[in-house]
Amino acid sequence: MSKQTELDAALEKLAGDYQKLSDKQIDFAIKEIARVRGDISDILADFSDKDGIIKRERLARLLRELDEVETLVRGYGTTAMDAIINETSAFATTGANAAILGAVGTGAIVTASMERLNRDVFEYVVKRFGEDGLVLSDRVWRLSGDMRDELSKVLRADILRGESVGTMIANVRRVHENETWKIKRLVVTEGNTAYRAATAMNAERSDIVQWVKINESGRRHRNHPSHRCYKLAREDNYGQGAGIFKPSDSKIYMPHPNCSSFITYVIDEEYL
Repeated sequence: MSKQTELDAALEKLAGDYQKLSDKQIDFAIKEIARVRGDISDILADFSDKDGIIKRERLARLLRELDEVETLVRGYGTTAMDAIINETSAFATTGANAAILGAVGTGAIVTASMERLNRDVFEYVVKRFGEDGLVLSDRVWRLSGDMRDELSKVLRADILRGESVGTMIANVRRVHENETWKIKRLVVTEGNTAYRAATAMNAERSDIVQWVKINESGRRHRNHPSHRCYKLAREDNYGQGAGIFKPSDSKIYMPHPNCSSFITYVIDEEYL
């Protein structure tokens, strides 16, 4: 097995291992944001009578309290996403360097520390403007706003119907469950962006890697040929072959939302 083939296999396995980690990160983010249910339960208890009913005349005040809930969701979501990006970056850079060491016999980064690299990845991901014109904090705010709006609708209807606090809490849980797809999409999009960015930036600071290759994933998706990762994997912009790019080509860091493509390295001929 050639050094290049060995490295390709190691980086493909690393990408697969990251997808397993991503599943755990999704669960973590969902649980973190679910903490708001306890805060809402406390608010409902404060507004209810002894019989567990909230009077209609308290509705306006209760809905104003949801402004605080929105802030809490925003805080929980931001804390979760920050942790996910940092964990992903460290996973990618540590794993990629181990793969290079195993294939070539020497480490990848010689010009910058791993700590600085991971900080730069974090800064890139949180400050990156997407095609929606938003940065990560804006997306978390949008998520918290959507959840607040749904909670307002449910609680307003429950109070007007005279439902018990117990019923309201159950309905709040359903709102959260209905919003989990948005949390999953956010984690998958930003986590995979951090993974690709960390892998590419790691290569950019290496003397061993001159080019990187984007590898498409999600081939079972019925619309996969329309995805940008599919098209990028077939581009030959530098005469180096399909899907080969410079590590600094940021367009391969986030081809499209929910993208699970991954980046591998092309070893400089000097080290083959």
